[in-house]
Parts: sequence; C-alpha cells; structure tokens
Amino acid sequence: MGHRELDVASFRAWLARARDEIARSRQRLNDENLYPVADADTGSNMEATIRAAADAVERESSDELGVVADAAAEGALHGAQGNSGVLLSQILRGFADGLRENLPKAFSLAHERALKAVADPKEGTILSVARAAKDAASNVTTWGSEIKRDGEVALAAWKAARASTLDSAENPPSESSRGTIDAGAHGIELIYRSLVAVLDEGSQSLTDLPEQKGANSVKSQHSHRSDGAFEVMYDLVNIPSEKIEALRSNLARIGESLLIVGESTFWKVHVHTDHVEQSVIYAKEIGNPENIRITALEVTGCKGERKLITVANGPGFVELMEESGVSVISAFDSRRVSPDEWVRAAAMSDEVILIPHDFHGYESALGAATKLESKGVNVAVIRSHSPLQALAAISTHSDSNLSELADEVEAMEAASTRTISITMAKAPREMRSGELLVTAGSVIALRDRVVIASGTNEVDVAMEAISRAVNGSSELLTLVRGAEAHEELVTQLIERINDEFPSIEVTTYLGGQAWYPLLIGIE
Repeated sequence: MGHRELDVASFRAWLARARDEIARSRQRLNDENLYPVADADTGSNMEATIRAAADAVERESSDELGVVADAAAEGALHGAQGNSGVLLSQILRGFADGLRENLPKAFSLAHERALKAVADPKEGTILSVARAAKDAASNVTTWGSEIKRDGEVALAAWKAARASTLDSAENPPSESSRGTIDAGAHGIELIYRSLVAVLDEGSQSLTDLPEQKGANSVKSQHSHRSDGAFEVMYDLVNIPSEKIEALRSNLARIGESLLIVGESTFWKVHVHTDHVEQSVIYAKEIGNPENIRITALEVTGCKGERKLITVANGPGFVELMEESGVSVISAFDSRRVSPDEWVRAAAMSDEVILIPHDFHGYESALGAATKLESKGVNVAVIRSHSPLQALAAISTHSDSNLSELADEVEAMEAASTRTISITMAKAPREMRSGELLVTAGSVIALRDRVVIASGTNEVDVAMEAISRAVNGSSELLTLVRGAEAHEELVTQLIERINDEFPSIEVTTYLGGQAWYPLLIGIE
C-alpha cells in the first residue's frame, strides 16, 4: 500500500474528486437533511459550495500549494450556500491556513475555523466530524517514532470522521433527527474520504456509508419547527471587524443559525429569521449588502400536500406572496433563478405549482418541472411572465382550496392571462421598436418585452402606456413601486388615472424591486 504526500497536484485532484462525490451523493444528502431545518437542501448547498471551490482551483495557475489552497477557500466562501455551505467554506479555510505547516495542522484548523463560526455548537453535526478527524490526525502522528506520511494521516482522520458520522444517528443534534445520520456530517465524511482516495493508493474503492432503512420515514414522522421562517444570506465587502460584531449582535436578537464568516475585505452572512427586512436593514447600516438571497424555509416535511412556489424580486413582493401561503424564492437585483432552486423549494411535496415572475423564470420553471416529474411529482407551470401576473395567479389560491390540481391551475392561468403587465424602466442604449426610435436613458414602458411608450417624464410615459392597454372591461389597475421610486411618482400617477379613467379602481404596493421603478398591472 503506498501513501502519497499532499502536493499541488494531489490537492487539485482532491477538490475535483470531492466535487464529484458530493454531486453523486446530492440526493441522498438532501434526503438526510433534518437539522437545523428539514428543507432537503444540504446536498444541493454543499455541492454548490464545493463546486465553487473546485472551479476556483481550476482557475488558479500557481504551482504553490498555499496559493491553490487559498483559492479553494476563497472560492468556497464566495460561493457558499446555506448553513452547511458556509461551514464547509470554513473547513477549507482551515485547511488552507494549516497546510502551511502540515496536514495534521490543517485538520486541526479546519475544526477550529468551523467551530468559531457557530454560536451554539451541537453534537452530531459537521463540527463533531471535524473534531473527530482533527483528534485522529493529531494522534496518528504520535504513534511510534516513524514519521507518518500524509496518506496515513488522511486515512486515520477519515476513519474517525466516518465513525462520527455514523454516530450522529444515535447522538443527533435534535431528537427529531434521531435514527438518521446528519447530512452535513455525511458531506464532510465524503470530502475527507475523497482526500484518502487521492493520497492512499490502496483505498480507491472506498465504500459508501450503509443506506439507512426508514430514513425518509423518520422525516415524515416528525414535524420540524423552523428557527425562523426565512433563510437570509448576503455578502458584505470592506467592512471592519468591529462593525461586523455589531451586526452579529443585532442579528442574534432577531434570528437563529447565525453564521458570519470571512475577513474585512469580504464577509458571508447567514441567518434564519422571521424578520427579513430588518435583517437586511441592519446590514445596510454598516455597508452595502450584495447577493441578497432569501429563501422561505418549509419545515413540515410532509408529503402529499400541494405546494405553490413563486419568485419575488423585491422584499415587498416577498411579503405579499407569503401572505397568500406561497413559498417564495428571492431574486433581488433581477437575479436569475435556476431550475435547481425550484426543485429545492419543492422539497418533498407530491403536487407542485410553479408560478414564474418573468420570461427567464418561466423557462427555468419548465426545466425544473422536467426534473420534478422524473421524481414522480405532479407538477404544473403557470404561464406568468411578470410579478403582477404571478400575483394575479396567486390571488386565486386559498389554503382551504380543496380543488383538483387541474382546476386550480386553470383558475391561475385565467387570472394570469387576463392581467396586462407593463414595466417602467430606463433605456440602456439607443434602440428601435417598430416605428419608435428610443434614445439611451429615455423612460420606457414595456409590454411583453416590447416598448409601447417612451419619453422623458415618467408619469407621461406611464399614462401613455396605460391608455394603450386599458379597454372597456378593465376594472382594476395595480401600481407596484420599486426600491428607487419616489412616492410622488405614484401620487401624481393616481391623480392622472382618476381623472382619465374614473371607473377603474387603483391599488398600490411597495414591491421594492430593483431596476424597475414602477410595475403596472391592468385587469
């Protein structure tokens, strides 16, 4: 049996193999995800994070181990998703720091960095596995006088990690997860196993942990109470540590599962909370939060119920849609939503209705529907191409609705189709729309991505677009104000609408969407 040393080539091979192992095991990890919230996304989150680390390593051309390990840690931090992804990024940060000394130090700092990130550490989690691996790596170097090679150190660390992972089912972080190994712990076991496969030539056929019969039944037997209705994540850049500590204190008062990791140049923030808007406001008090991601945490773990999922491109939309009992994927700053995000939001439901908020979201939802159908899920995608069409579709839903899926879909489709949606924006460049020449920077109104009015005054352009869209059957006009729009815009527009179309009822909301100061819906 030959044992290799960890060098640049083997480190690169490790990250690539770990990425592939987590991807292969993603669904199993999702199924094992019971703590801290049974939202079936640990595998997906760990895959996204380790993939970001592996991609960063592929982009780094250095032949210095420290530089390549730093790239992996930075890639993981920037690409971290979910609680498990943030902790994984800290394990890779510990490895990068510790490898400047030796492999046992890397295992030791991996545990130290992850432990430091968690305010309330629990047994039977990622932290337990990292600690077991650290202890074993330290102990093996003291056996006899012979210096141990990295392959032997990695093998000892992985064996301890494997035993700790299996133990997480008997000594779980919460009673509701007893009987099922912890998903995050299992993910780290896979990553450490990948290191052994690279460094220990006799361990290429390392076996998976035994399948646990009844793991899914454990999930269905317990109702898992969330420690917050939403998972909120965002990035902060160039913020000093003392301000971060103030943020940590503020978020600790309104949420749980709080993780803030990084350094002054870049911080990753993760919290579960019922107070989404306040959690973002706290960040804005010290800087400019970027890549804001808000995910509704569905924690019942119940199969059989019908689940409605939509996308919100502003905090106001999140509140509006959640009030109707719909699960929301946040896509602030016009972020595009991937098919996998729809799939993760569907969790374990047998019936799912996907309600897109734009044209790209519709295509993404169709891709997700294909994946869900392959898992036996009964799924429908509503033909809604704007936030207001999505809202109209959602307005037909009631938690007490016992109708057949096809009947509810039909009602939603009808509501979406009869809603005319107009988007106000600024022309990014000179363009031509039919006979209309639009200059760069002009105010434009779009309907189905076609410019129907343009000019220099927002109210005038909005009224021209409304005049082109209303008809004799129009009864309701909805105005949704964006993050940068002034209340005066809506006030002036309402006065003009009341003067010119007195029979049409007007409602207004603060959607908080970026880029588009005003969205107009006509029904």
